[in-house]
Amino acid sequence: MFEEHGYHGAGLEAVARKAGVSRQAIYLHFPSKAELLAALHMQIFAIDVVPAIERHPITDSTSALDALDATIAVDTEVVSTVWRISEVLAVARRQHPEVEQTLKPRDDERYGELLNLGHRLEKEGELPPTIGVALFADMLWGLMNTGTYRNLVIERGWSLDEYRQWVRDTIRLHLEVGC
Repeated sequence: MFEEHGYHGAGLEAVARKAGVSRQAIYLHFPSKAELLAALHMQIFAIDVVPAIERHPITDSTSALDALDATIAVDTEVVSTVWRISEVLAVARRQHPEVEQTLKPRDDERYGELLNLGHRLEKEGELPPTIGVALFADMLWGLMNTGTYRNLVIERGWSLDEYRQWVRDTIRLHLEVGC
């Protein structure tokens, strides 16, 4: 319902009705709509993100470039599944500290993973000095965000494979020419 109607359009009465429970039953577990959405985020992470990571084991990659490819594979798979709810979460996080508190640690962890990948690329001589670790992480963060996905795949009609290949080619081109 959040995906269909957005944060403000999905009332708890309608959510309860769709779930086949009373509104009071929802409030017994979630004191607010924002806390329900925060819990939903954690559930989505367990259901969609963790299995994608398991299908594309980044840490098993033999080289930093292989790890980069695995990271892109994971992120494109995940973003294609969660982009709608991510947009709802983005709206809710600006207005509700409890949603922000749920999302920020995962965002920080994800950015840390990109920094680690940048360090690995640097260590293996694949990261040009003109880019640096932080800029690399920022570039990949921007290429792989839900807004970019929505603009290219949903709005412009790219296939998921075209999007994944574009991200890979774009970041590797920057690695080759040094920005």
